[in-house]
Amino acid sequence: MTDSRPETRPRFLIAGDATDVPQIRDMLGRLPVSAYGQVYVEVASPIQVERWSVPEGMTVTRLRRDLSSLASGVTVPRGELVRRAVAAWVDEWLPGDSEQPCVLWIGCATSPRVDDLYRDLSHRLGPESLRHPHR
Repeated sequence: MTDSRPETRPRFLIAGDATDVPQIRDMLGRLPVSAYGQVYVEVASPIQVERWSVPEGMTVTRLRRDLSSLASGVTVPRGELVRRAVAAWVDEWLPGDSEQPCVLWIGCATSPRVDDLYRDLSHRLGPESLRHPHR
């Protein structure tokens, strides 16, 4: 029997943009029923929002660039909302002394902002902890 207590189950963080939707949808379909964690999907507008069936312990958050802007009033660049969300999630859920397993998958392959985040996380967590579809 598998131990499904939250402190022994791996946490999942899946993050990407609209171009990653097919891969994200496929990953969500393969998660164990007991999976818990977070999915962030950055989209340009509501037309790109899809509803998915996910395990009860998973939360899907759509990050809409059309609703976000920089102080200058300019819409945030592609990947910026994912970068912010993932950085905040990692700060909250991956304290330095945590031994709980974690599975991270980060898309947004064309975003230099996400590339910087990926490098930072790889240095902090080790490259074996991360999955990036284009690396």
